[in-house]
Amino acid sequence: MITPKESPSVLAQWGTEHLSAVIAIDSQSDEQSQTIPSTSGQRDLSDHLRGFFESLGYAGTQDDYANLIVTVPANTEGAPSVAFMVHMDTSEGTQAVEALELVEAWDGETIAYPENDRLSVSADNYAATCDFVGDDVLHGPGLAPIGLDDKLGMSELMTLARVLKANPEIPHGEILMIFRPDEEIGRMAAVVGLADVLHERGVRYGYTVDGIAPFEVNAENFNAARARVTLRGLPLHLADVPPRRIALRIDGVKSHGATAKAEGYRNATLIFARAMRAVPHNAHPVAFETDSTAETSADVAFILTGDVDAAEFELLAALEAEITPHSWRGAGLEVLSRTDRVGADELDGLRHVARHLQVFLETPGVAPLLSEDSEGREGYSNPYALRRDGDNWIVDYRLRDFDPEGLDARAEHVRLCARLSELTDGDVDVEQQYINMGPELAKYPELVTWAVEALEPLGAHARTYPIRGGTGVDPFLKRGIPVANLGTGYFAPESEKELTSRQNIARHSLWLTHLVQVIARQA
Repeated sequence: MITPKESPSVLAQWGTEHLSAVIAIDSQSDEQSQTIPSTSGQRDLSDHLRGFFESLGYAGTQDDYANLIVTVPANTEGAPSVAFMVHMDTSEGTQAVEALELVEAWDGETIAYPENDRLSVSADNYAATCDFVGDDVLHGPGLAPIGLDDKLGMSELMTLARVLKANPEIPHGEILMIFRPDEEIGRMAAVVGLADVLHERGVRYGYTVDGIAPFEVNAENFNAARARVTLRGLPLHLADVPPRRIALRIDGVKSHGATAKAEGYRNATLIFARAMRAVPHNAHPVAFETDSTAETSADVAFILTGDVDAAEFELLAALEAEITPHSWRGAGLEVLSRTDRVGADELDGLRHVARHLQVFLETPGVAPLLSEDSEGREGYSNPYALRRDGDNWIVDYRLRDFDPEGLDARAEHVRLCARLSELTDGDVDVEQQYINMGPELAKYPELVTWAVEALEPLGAHARTYPIRGGTGVDPFLKRGIPVANLGTGYFAPESEKELTSRQNIARHSLWLTHLVQVIARQA
């Protein structure tokens, strides 16, 4: 195994430069857009990447969807060709930052996020951060995710390309580095064409570089579906007394479903439902809108009648009882406004919506039920969004399970809870999203074997477990191109707490450098 002549500190410097450059480009996707890519920032990022690789002498081609394919020609005859893939988009609500915060030689004590003093991120509070103790930690200001999903993987591929250019003696087959749009919102049209191109070019294997934990190797993922429950609203009937309308902002605890239990995920939908058990009957919930850029947050409004001061006190106490225990993770409650004006179109159905969610929490059927109680190979059902649609209320559920039968059971549980609700006839719209790649990848165990072997020179051990999410590789599998997933090494995906380290980028870049050599031995 040939080790690059560059020291780990040089690779860390390169990787940090690359990450800083791509993090500064706003490339979040937009589910409301009908185009691919869904945002112009992804095209800007594709152009930036093409320029970077061309400066190294590697040709890049782009299609109408802004898919970028960079070719690193083989230097070992007969070695299998391999594709490394990352996605260019970040989740809605990501904050592009001009510069990353740096904590040199982090000692594991609480990290200061300059724009969010709620957060208390330390090795004692979050076991997953222990991977970075002693490293130079990189993080954002603490207001929103900074896009390590998947710009960290992107920066590691950029560093790999730079290493191969500087060390032409490292043996490898043809390598295609692929950067695709709109993975976060599941726009598969671009990927279908991409899979056709790889098939035509004879690519035999692939890896997405999109995992979370350091040295993670995944050959299995969730089956996924979305369930939508529609609940009828009711007109608001108020006694002839001066009311008060109070508008609130509920902030839960951000996390990806993959790490929800470890990071204490809480969303505003269930905070509201649980608090409603203690909300006084003269506090009428009339508005709820999940933040489209941060599903754990929502804007909520109540009409208070009777003794409005007492009603407000009890209302805030009920909400704070659900929120305060999680404030150190980022949860919070804010009063936005108070007014004596009541809108003519106010609806009183939200109390019944809360009851539907309480039925969901209380009705046996599947376990564990929620993402914040689920880990490992366990599935979950997550009512993550609530909004008004005319005179109706819409509750969206995210359903995940490794077994198809388990996913079906979760959908049936939501249907049952809908039938038990007072304001619905039980109709639930269920949309299948993606399937477990495990059965297909079981035919190609070498993908995992190679990734594990490539870690031996680093003295590191692979973490082989299923992805608690998906990577959108179905079109490649259908064309006979097996694609496993590799970790990139960071903490708190899709959260304002996201962090990684300079040394982590170097370690993962070396892992990829060893991996292409392991694959080249198959010539």
